[in-house]
Amino acid sequence: MRRALTKGILFPSLGMALFFWLISPVLGKPLVIEKGVVQGDTIWEKEVVIRGDVEIARCATLTIMPGTVVKFVKIEANGPDNLYVEDKMQHFPRAELIIRGKILAQGTKDKMILFTSAEQSPHVADWGAINLLDSKNNILEYCEISYGHTSVHGHGGQVAVVNCYLHDNGVSIGHKTVKEFETKGTMTILYNRVTGNGGGVLCGKDSITMISHNQISDNNFFGIYGKNALSAYVRYNNIAHNGKGIILWITQGFRISENNIADNKKYNIALMEGQTWDLGVHHNWWGTTDEKKIKGLMWDRDEDETLGRIDFSGFAVSPIEGAGIPW
Repeated sequence: MRRALTKGILFPSLGMALFFWLISPVLGKPLVIEKGVVQGDTIWEKEVVIRGDVEIARCATLTIMPGTVVKFVKIEANGPDNLYVEDKMQHFPRAELIIRGKILAQGTKDKMILFTSAEQSPHVADWGAINLLDSKNNILEYCEISYGHTSVHGHGGQVAVVNCYLHDNGVSIGHKTVKEFETKGTMTILYNRVTGNGGGVLCGKDSITMISHNQISDNNFFGIYGKNALSAYVRYNNIAHNGKGIILWITQGFRISENNIADNKKYNIALMEGQTWDLGVHHNWWGTTDEKKIKGLMWDRDEDETLGRIDFSGFAVSPIEGAGIPW
């Protein structure tokens, strides 16, 4: 018999408190969780199917064991299986794992944790997000995450995303600070493979981000997008074959160095309307030592006089050793 997976209090959609210690009597039978709020510390393992928004309350910690498969059923967008239909600023149209407490999803290299769609033929945005709301000390390690809207998203959340593989998502990782929340949006993104998404990493309003030793490639629109971000440290990444490598909008605090940024389809780095500040991007490898070719894959004041200027002086003359992921 499988051991207990969930211990706590679940408030389902009817608003009645159900106290339970849930045990699945059949080995291999998935644990199915309906829309509701989990109030106590909880352990998930083996296979978990989520049917609607599931919230981990502020007092609770969700621990997900290595090798666990978490599948999200594709629910009606903004329908009866959502907990917060009216709040479209902080929530997504389809099923979310909402973290107000804490999530510890720590797989291993040989037993990664999988977050994905439950559909037979999955598509991007079948589910919403692992949505961190004013939540601290979260860890996603050795996880494979696919077919979400913005699969890891922080609204005033603190999280480390380490050794993960994120693919086939609308945006793989996004976060911002929310002024109503005590917790500042802070992310550490380290040793991940972020590939084949609509967008790679979105650093939103007043966020603080460390992005290091990642493979960020083959994302349709962007590798990294700084959108009114407070600060970010972008070092030792391979950023290649994206629609645009890095784009910045109303962002002053980006520090971009010791990366391999090359072969992106439209621009390796581009400033957007409103990005009036100059940007220094020194000691990066741009795929060539030909300054004209390097500049040809940048968009700044030379193309639009309202923008700042990109200073790429002191560029690397060969690929940066040690950049990217070790696996």
